Amino acid sequence: MTHATLATSTPLRRADHVELVELAGVWVHRSLPALFQRRVAEFPHDLCEFRKQAGAWRGTSAAQAGQRVRRLALGLLELGVQKGDRVGLVSETRPEWGRVDMATLHLGAVTVGVYPTLPGDEVVWQLRHAEVKVVVVEDRAQLEKVRAGRADLPGLEAVVVIDAGGVDLGPGELTLAQLEARGDAALDGAARFEAAWRAVGPDDLATIIYTSGTTGAPKGAMLTHGNLTFTAHAAASVMPHRPDDVSVVFLPQAHALQRLAGYAGLLTRATGYYASSLDALMDELKEVEPTVQVSVPRLWEKLHARLLAVVAQAPPHRRRIFEWGLEVGRRAAPYLKAGQRLPLRLSVAHALARRAVHERLKERVFGRRLRFLTSGGAPVSVELLEFFQALGILILEGWGLTETAAPATLNTPDAYRFGTVGRPLPGTQVKVAPDGELLVRGPGVFRGYFKDPAASTEAFTEDLFFRTGDLGAVDPDGYVRITGRKKELIVLANGKKVAPQKLDHHFKRVTLVSHALIVGDRRPYLVGLFALDPDEVGRWARAQGVPGAPPGAATPEDIAALLAGPLGPHLEAALGEENRKLARFEQLKAWEVVPEVWSTADGALTPTLKLKRRVLEERHRAAIEALYAR
Repeated sequence: MTHATLATSTPLRRADHVELVELAGVWVHRSLPALFQRRVAEFPHDLCEFRKQAGAWRGTSAAQAGQRVRRLALGLLELGVQKGDRVGLVSETRPEWGRVDMATLHLGAVTVGVYPTLPGDEVVWQLRHAEVKVVVVEDRAQLEKVRAGRADLPGLEAVVVIDAGGVDLGPGELTLAQLEARGDAALDGAARFEAAWRAVGPDDLATIIYTSGTTGAPKGAMLTHGNLTFTAHAAASVMPHRPDDVSVVFLPQAHALQRLAGYAGLLTRATGYYASSLDALMDELKEVEPTVQVSVPRLWEKLHARLLAVVAQAPPHRRRIFEWGLEVGRRAAPYLKAGQRLPLRLSVAHALARRAVHERLKERVFGRRLRFLTSGGAPVSVELLEFFQALGILILEGWGLTETAAPATLNTPDAYRFGTVGRPLPGTQVKVAPDGELLVRGPGVFRGYFKDPAASTEAFTEDLFFRTGDLGAVDPDGYVRITGRKKELIVLANGKKVAPQKLDHHFKRVTLVSHALIVGDRRPYLVGLFALDPDEVGRWARAQGVPGAPPGAATPEDIAALLAGPLGPHLEAALGEENRKLARFEQLKAWEVVPEVWSTADGALTPTLKLKRRVLEERHRAAIEALYAR
């Protein structure tokens, strides 16, 4: 197949360790258990994870984590789990998720992580499709989902509950503590455990991760131990790291990005602090003072909106100081990125701006130790990246999919370009197909889709490049740029092509906007529906002194009332201003702000917070047609 551009990074040197194998010139641990056991053996006293208990952070050492994993693995063996069997996990992010995952992997069994935010029928569908033998659920709510669909799960032999307080367990149900106790009592446990994990190799299946299903039924992407250890090693080889690195763990562990970050942390000796909840996240980021932090763009977008809202309400002299510091940072950024000395006057101004604005802001949000942030899972706007860079906070965007074991490309602190997603990982190739689709080949690319040979075949080209579905380009220096999704590209009646993701990000400059549904395929022009961020709406109403403003996040009823009042004209003006900045063929001819809050709970968003466009277009068909009838 011909292609426009090919980007390939230089392979790494060989590392010397008996548990390593070579994949595309990169020496990696032969399995995730081998990676875990090395951490336990070489650094047993490292406090590798923390969780908050009774208001204080409590640490677990690598040796203690190793003991828990061994007991859980032996407990699963006692339940009959063997190599190749599937073990389901339906839970929010928490230390037990990672331990059950690692225990499963030590047996050569396969972890199937299911998003706990999914409705019960979707949870059961994934468990049934994966032919799960044992499922571990978080609490009563997740247990009830499994119980309701138990008749559709003929292969399910046991259900394990992490938090079983107040739950009467029935036949085939037990607590995680009971599972661990069974493992602790297992005969010849040490020998069986050692034999099991040493038999796991790079070609063995490690996990099945179901795709978000934005354009149809989810597909189970099969990732091997080699896929995941390769990507962890390759990413760690290009991203600077230290043995005292600290991060807050809060992304869904069913998602490839958080899983990969955890596995890479085993390699780099990073320490993870598990957030108590998303509501407590910003407070706990400041408490923990991370050195590096992985996230998806939505966190940085909300932080950006919150900072702008705070500045807008500040006294005039403080607002002027912030704006001055921001402008000085913008002027200094190109010099700093190039490693060049600042001109004298700019150098003096930048030193003052750092002390008066940048460092104070960084300390208030992240503490004093932050080196850089990363962003993945969805596109992030250049304007947002430049805003934070001007304030001395570097956000590095990467790109990948579930099928590439998360990152296939990364920007790094010493080699980044905003507007791109960086360069390919070592041993990874990215090229552009004639129709603009980005193709990826390398040891991090998945094996195929579980029980779906037709989709697996369709996913690859004849020369075994994976068809990512993303449209983009590769520049002469190897930096990859994403321009849209192939299946979501809007083709107007006049032949003009529009990437809706670009417009979604553009309209999010209006801080109240959470999501934009852009419609217009085979139509003469574009229209849009906007959903609002309930937290930002509540803040706006209180700042404006609106009578009866909600004390916290706005409800759909609050939003409807505010839209009928002062919020409606405010949004109309703000959206109109942003609309005029677009090219004529990209401009919306009509739009409507809906009072509902789009979420995973109502089926509007995937668990990774992407719009389910087909679902929303069907749900709002009447409103869309009314926009075209104007």
